[in-house]
Amino acid sequence: MIKTMAIPLSLAAALLAIVAVSIAAPARAQSSLAPPANVRVADGASPGMATVSWDTADDVAFYRIGWVARADFDAVTAAGQSWLNAFAFTDVDNRGQSTHAIANLAPGVEYAFIVGAVRNRFGNAAWSEWARLTTAEAQPVSCPANGGAGPASPYTPTPAPAPGATATRAPTPRPAATPTPTPAPTSAPTTGDYDADDDGLIEVANLAQLDAIRHDLDGNGVSERSAYAAAFPSPADGMGCPDARCTGYELAANLNFDTDDNGRLDEGDDWWGESYGWVPIGSSSSYPFTADFDGNGHTIANLYIDRGETDYVGLFGYAYNASIHNVGLPHANISGRNNVGSLVGNAGSISISASYATGSVSSSGYNVGGLVGYGGSISTSYATSSVSGEGYYVGGLAGRGSIITASYATGSVSGGSDYVGGLVGSGSVITASYATGSVSGGGNYVGGLVGADGSITHSYAVGRVSTSGDTSFIGGLIGASSSGTTESYWDTETTGQTRSAGGAGKTTKEMQVPTGATFIYAGWNPDWWDFGNTRQYPVLKHGGLDVAAQRQ
Repeated sequence: MIKTMAIPLSLAAALLAIVAVSIAAPARAQSSLAPPANVRVADGASPGMATVSWDTADDVAFYRIGWVARADFDAVTAAGQSWLNAFAFTDVDNRGQSTHAIANLAPGVEYAFIVGAVRNRFGNAAWSEWARLTTAEAQPVSCPANGGAGPASPYTPTPAPAPGATATRAPTPRPAATPTPTPAPTSAPTTGDYDADDDGLIEVANLAQLDAIRHDLDGNGVSERSAYAAAFPSPADGMGCPDARCTGYELAANLNFDTDDNGRLDEGDDWWGESYGWVPIGSSSSYPFTADFDGNGHTIANLYIDRGETDYVGLFGYAYNASIHNVGLPHANISGRNNVGSLVGNAGSISISASYATGSVSSSGYNVGGLVGYGGSISTSYATSSVSGEGYYVGGLAGRGSIITASYATGSVSGGSDYVGGLVGSGSVITASYATGSVSGGGNYVGGLVGADGSITHSYAVGRVSTSGDTSFIGGLIGASSSGTTESYWDTETTGQTRSAGGAGKTTKEMQVPTGATFIYAGWNPDWWDFGNTRQYPVLKHGGLDVAAQRQ
């Protein structure tokens, strides 16, 4: 497991017990667990990277590596805030390793690093002493690690030092250069106006800027984090947004995580992250993404995340009161624990439209879907990803609790427990949607479209459905507990099922013969559906969905 997050001021009190860091100093462990010894830090392979090393111990479950930039520390303390507001950390399972690379730091900036040893998931950390490093500039220079005991906090605040205290050095100005990786497409702004089209959305033109969103989750263009300033150097007043009021982000180019362009994701790629991959944007209900994100029809290719013991996993981990649309995630490879999806892990009260994902998604826990793990209102979107989950609520498009309109899923779906569906695992309102992938469950409530608890209108399923559990709760369309179905069907021949908790079973011929809104489709909206020929099932055209692509 590895997770990286910044700590907002509102969380400081709650995190004292978890992070075991205080205003006075990182707290020592309340157990016999020894803190990591011999902590060193050195420049990484490129500017903006650092390698932290320590002596390992067998009785440690995971290491918590924390860091804070001098510039960020000075900024928050000058504003009268806790220095914890500038602190970031990452958790790394103890697999015998003694080093970890930290990426996406600002070049030429002084950082303080600390390593904590943690015995169990909810235990306090036994913290090492602070070690310092000034990251390399664009032309790397020798900059030795500086270990030793830290003061009450890693720095003395320069704006208002304690009586008699002297700052160790002046704060380093925020650099104007963008750290690597810096794929700079021709559409990237050059004037410091990051809202060139004046729509209130900050333009994102490279992966460093995409990553910087985590430092400004409400999208207003204001962040004290040096990594944000490095990704958006020398901005115009208010980022250039009208009336200096930004409301979110928009893609200005296609992005690709295969940065070495060798056709695969590996250690040669800038965002490989020691095989853990991308750190999701928005880490929890206390730290969610809450802005607008418009893909503008662009793609983010080869998104890779391998965090099998982490919750809220996706491009966005946790989003709330947000809007995400018009973005494609081709060739995504995603794994996590609970609430896992290619686009969003947990989509609380957000709308998702005109978006898609291909590739694979897997979960060691519950709530996993090809596009969304849990929640959200999804429209004119699709997933062709293969989806697998060991726990409850597994679906081809969404795991659980989504409102789905004019969307579809075509990938295979397999679940190790209950509530498995070709489109959604459980708890959905579904209108004008379909699923064609095979569905297999390891428990009860398995359906071609929905596992259980669905309200379904003008929708269908045709993929083969099977379970190793109780066959009393398996259905061609819905496994159990239907909230009602209207003119919705499953193919009794291709699904291999003669029963369902709702809908009507039809033969392949009955489902393919109509070439318009007639016969069994008499109530379906012809403006939303393309009915094809007498050897085809209906497919969606509403919202600009590609009919030809669906029929390939």
